[in-house]
Amino acid sequence: MKTYLFTLSVFATLVSCTQVPEVKNFIINNDSAHDRIDEAFVINRNQLPDNKDLLPVVIDSNGEYIATQIDDIDMDGKWDELAFVYSLKSGEKANLAIKFISQTEYPEFQKRTHVRLGKMFTPGDIRILDTDFHGKFELPRGGNPEKPYPYQTDGPAWENDKMGYRHYFDGRNVRDVFGKTTDRMVMDSVGIRENGYVGDTYHTLDWWGRDIMSGARSFGLGGIALQKGDSLIRLGVTIDKTINNIDTTYYTLVTSGPVRSIFKLDFKGWEVDGDTIDVYETMTIWAGKYGYENNIRLSRLPEGSSLVTGIVNSFNDMPYIRKQVGGYNLMLTHDKQTYDKVWFMGMGLMINNENWTGIEFEAPKTGNGICTTWCTILKPNANDEYNFNCSAGWEITDTRFTESAFFESIVTDYADELSEKSAITLL
Repeated sequence: MKTYLFTLSVFATLVSCTQVPEVKNFIINNDSAHDRIDEAFVINRNQLPDNKDLLPVVIDSNGEYIATQIDDIDMDGKWDELAFVYSLKSGEKANLAIKFISQTEYPEFQKRTHVRLGKMFTPGDIRILDTDFHGKFELPRGGNPEKPYPYQTDGPAWENDKMGYRHYFDGRNVRDVFGKTTDRMVMDSVGIRENGYVGDTYHTLDWWGRDIMSGARSFGLGGIALQKGDSLIRLGVTIDKTINNIDTTYYTLVTSGPVRSIFKLDFKGWEVDGDTIDVYETMTIWAGKYGYENNIRLSRLPEGSSLVTGIVNSFNDMPYIRKQVGGYNLMLTHDKQTYDKVWFMGMGLMINNENWTGIEFEAPKTGNGICTTWCTILKPNANDEYNFNCSAGWEITDTRFTESAFFESIVTDYADELSEKSAITLL
């Protein structure tokens, strides 16, 4: 599977050996001018010796385990990538190793990321699904109005130890933000009422946090649309509609683990001005980051159209922030742009330079289409992919987010980290 995960792949030179080692040593060097906190690393399976049925785990120079996960990215039943995060100060070097152990010995690490799609079959019977789909008529207002929409949090929710996000699986396809006040994984319980039904339990402040972003008639933070001429064509429909403009929407969980979580959304048969296309999205959230990564592919781009993403601006009265950092162009907002303008929140997009066009515009404040959104037009890269990151920071998570400069520094550091990865060498 060709996804943006390869942009995080580790480049190394393997030395030949005649027997399979029990430990593979490697070095990480942070040669940048910035400290790296929870920097993400991926080592491909083909970079490591084949150790039969043993599994790799990372250990430090004292032999202590570092949180590691092994992921089956192409979902063929065999692991493809080893993933971990590690922190280094500027100029620091770390001597680490990969140890091969049996599956029964593999440690259970603290979970710092999570993805959940919960679906109610009967009240109290809410199941976590690895795959699911719905058709164009299966909308909240369609069919029997007495039958509640079955999805917890209206669709998949993903989180890490910093923030949470969700995607409206109900046809709206808005990207929403959950502010968190805990580093615990909480989305298993959010959106379940005391009577066992799924429902809105997250628009009031709870011990864990709350839903803080108002999507209005926008596509939220990092949602997508197509621009054709002067029109913005929404991926999906608004909640008052009973027929979707997408024939079938699919959800697939790739991995949900201590270091990173990955899932896919496939939209088959999106009707675009008399035409139909398919959209394939892959989302990845890493431990320790205030955002997540998004990779998009289209079956084709209709003639005369462009892919658009953006940031809802219905509660933003402050100037937009635009800057370039390394290989990314940043679009940032910061204001009391939560519900009822109660708390400060920053929202940002990090758009890969290969996908950046420099064309920005504001959607109308009112109307029946996409509204109140600061938009940018994207272009595909050489692999016909679109890559960008979404970030958010809330003052209740960290009081420093009351300052625009602090939020800007968080996103800037993340862009710098992805642009200039710490070097890793397998020995």
